[in-house]
Amino acid sequence: MSGSVDYSQVHAESLTSSRNLKSIAAILIPTSAPLLVANVRTQPTLCFTATALAILLMRMSVNTNKQAATCKISFKKDAEKKAIENVTITSLSNRFVRISMGLCHVLGAVAYALRSFDGHAAPISWALVTGQCVVSGVWISSGKNGQ
Repeated sequence: MSGSVDYSQVHAESLTSSRNLKSIAAILIPTSAPLLVANVRTQPTLCFTATALAILLMRMSVNTNKQAATCKISFKKDAEKKAIENVTITSLSNRFVRISMGLCHVLGAVAYALRSFDGHAAPISWALVTGQCVVSGVWISSGKNGQ
């Protein structure tokens, strides 16, 4: 058959793959930047928590060497149909981590706004708060929707 894929022969890439690490860094560094720039000196615990959650999410999202060596993809029609209908593609723990990351960014935005806005905030302050709110919206919505 032309164009068909034998999924029993597909193996996952390991976490140590440079392509995986670059992809993860390309997402986590820019999304963490507003929180870290605005709060690292005054809210180090919050920044550490968000960073730890980001690393945990990274570990949940990619395969380890052992998993990559043994991973075989299999499809069951009933399970695939149910997944398509529900549009939920992440585990409950992954969703919890995403929502927690979003809450860290919301807390960071509020803490920074309370500290920085005295009625005459600079554009950079607005940009940092907006950035944290946008990132928190992405993490919370992807966690809530399981996508």
